[in-house]
Amino acid sequence: MTQLTLEIKDAALRYLSSRSRTVFEMTKYLQEKGFSAEAAALLTEEFQALGYLDDQRYCREYFRYGFGKGKGKKRVFYELREKGIDPNLAEIAFEDYLAEEGTDYDERGRALAEAEKVLRMADLTREDALSEKVLARIGRKLQSKGYSGDIIYSVLGELRGRYTL
Repeated sequence: MTQLTLEIKDAALRYLSSRSRTVFEMTKYLQEKGFSAEAAALLTEEFQALGYLDDQRYCREYFRYGFGKGKGKKRVFYELREKGIDPNLAEIAFEDYLAEEGTDYDERGRALAEAEKVLRMADLTREDALSEKVLARIGRKLQSKGYSGDIIYSVLGELRGRYTL
């Protein structure tokens, strides 16, 4: 083993020690550390064969993380693209995630749960009047979490029906 091989493996293992990474993230990191594109490609191939790098597993872990934070599917998929994940691989991993979790993905239900958190933080009950200001806050919150406009308007419409304005 050459000194370069030990250096690149050491750098890669240190980078992986804090959390899982995508192949894209690892390649980019190694190149930023001054290793050649060829050396980075060889190492990522080896790490994929060893199971240290697995983009599909990473996606499933990221779905758990993102959905646990209340993010919408659109936002989670966008963040995965930013991490170098192919959208087709993300779709396959999403189907695997749903199968592992044994559940359907209810985007609207998740958005409604996020909206109800905002209502609890505003200390509102069903008897209280719901102001346009609070509705706007809910809309902004859902948008920042990556929910589609259709979902946001549907949730806001339901809340308008539940609460007095």
